[in-house]
Amino acid sequence: MEHFGMLIIKVLFGLFFIFTLYINISALYSVILTFFGFGKAKRDYELIEDETRFLILVAAHNEEKVIGSTIENLKKIRYQKDLYDIYVVNDNSTDRTGAICDELGMKHIDTIEGLYEREGVGKPAGLQYALRSLGFKELQNKYDVLMILDADNHIDADFLKEMNSQFIGKGRPEAIQAYLDSKNSTTRLSLGYAMSYYLTNRFFQLAKYRAGLPNAIGGTGFIVRMDYLMKHGGFRFHSLTEDLELEMEIVKDNGRVLWNHFVRVYDEKPDNLKISIKQRTRWSQGHWWVAFTNLRPMLKKLFTEKGKIRIVDQILYLFGMARAVQMTIVLVSIIASVGYTILTQNYHNLPHLGMNFLDLLFGLSIFTLVLFIYQFFGCLWYAISVDTKHKFRPFAMILSMFYYAYTFIYAQLLGLIKWKQQHTWVKTEHNKTAKLHHNSKENG
Repeated sequence: MEHFGMLIIKVLFGLFFIFTLYINISALYSVILTFFGFGKAKRDYELIEDETRFLILVAAHNEEKVIGSTIENLKKIRYQKDLYDIYVVNDNSTDRTGAICDELGMKHIDTIEGLYEREGVGKPAGLQYALRSLGFKELQNKYDVLMILDADNHIDADFLKEMNSQFIGKGRPEAIQAYLDSKNSTTRLSLGYAMSYYLTNRFFQLAKYRAGLPNAIGGTGFIVRMDYLMKHGGFRFHSLTEDLELEMEIVKDNGRVLWNHFVRVYDEKPDNLKISIKQRTRWSQGHWWVAFTNLRPMLKKLFTEKGKIRIVDQILYLFGMARAVQMTIVLVSIIASVGYTILTQNYHNLPHLGMNFLDLLFGLSIFTLVLFIYQFFGCLWYAISVDTKHKFRPFAMILSMFYYAYTFIYAQLLGLIKWKQQHTWVKTEHNKTAKLHHNSKENG
């Protein structure tokens, strides 16, 4: 029995050590990346005349509360009018989304008509239907890029001008993701979302762009080259995170995903925890599916092709646990190593693991904790100070980010358990900047 107890203790501390070592490597890599995030963001391309042809699709399902505001925002785009088209993808809506589009003179594609077989689930299936409706084979001759927005999004007026300049100036990359900003940050949860995005935008996205690494596609506010998309079957994806799946396909094809720090898409963040958990569970389900299904091809590329740092970067991204999970493991490792050392000093009949092992575990954990503090405090302050108009409020902002992070643990674990289930799309409700439009009869 004593030997069995010793075995259990060794296994537990061995797991602590393995997880702590992995988290240490991941955190150290993240910190190295942050060094590329400091300093003023400067364009590495020239602003040029309008040239790129854009197809803009706005994904909408029962979005009567916000679609009017979004349409009015899109009418403010400053770009040559004959070089872009906008369609609202009115995906099986049962409310007034389509009627509001008509009232505001916005073209829309109604998937409820069922003219084409539905391919996939949720948002990507609606977008694929729209591509079919617009003439699948002819699209790449008519447009250079496809741009995706959600129904609640607002964008900067010069969004297309900036994307056009970078797309042409950087040699027509496969995709470009724009800065993801927030519409709302008044509650603890939405503020936590915003802080996480601000930190990610500068010290993950901008940093990776400067380091020459693939950027992440964020689901909205991005463009993808039309000929590349059509070559791969359009918007036909298998997971609940079509953005990450598209990113992995581009990386596996040795393509480029770039970042634009100069124009923004403003996204509504959930204020309701229940809605937020559903959203993040969907994200996690899709993320783990993409991670597990891409591990083998990514490892094959790692050992057979050049550009290994790009592949290592993507593998770390795919299998990076939520920061809250990592911090929890690190804190538990610190407590366990200190606690067990004290116990063995007072109870001599307890099995000894060796002070060198416990010291190493403790040292690694403390080092990782310091790295986290640097990112959560120093980097967050810098990102907010440089990239936003917010005044840095350390207590409220850091507390909100931890609230967002720790409520992510449940979603990550549930997503991991349900990773094979990619057949149910959970819609995120949008209510901010609502623009109510009534029909003429209601207006009297």
